[in-house]
Amino acid sequence: MSLIESYFVVFLLLQLVHSIEEITNKFNKKFPLFRMRLSTFILFEILFFGFFLAVFLISGFPAREQIMAFFNILMFANGSWHLVWWGIEKKYVPGLFTAPFFVILFLMFYFQVLF
Repeated sequence: MSLIESYFVVFLLLQLVHSIEEITNKFNKKFPLFRMRLSTFILFEILFFGFFLAVFLISGFPAREQIMAFFNILMFANGSWHLVWWGIEKKYVPGLFTAPFFVILFLMFYFQVLF
């Protein structure tokens, strides 16, 4: 398994835990950009996770490595956004507990790629 695949799998598992944290803490009602029904949010999470799981499981998936790299960056942005949102709100926001792990994991990945 390549370095990018290894981190991708860990990010994917972390995203699953992160989604559970968001769902159980009503992210769908607290997200500052727009509100949505819980069923809509859960459907989005299932489709999002399912797509990236397919990328991992299908070795011949088109642009697989690029999609994995994009996902790793996307998870860094996701974690960073939650930390910024917490800084603005000055209180717990759904997804905050798992957000720092995205940032830490991405920095580990980034420095391994560099060196």
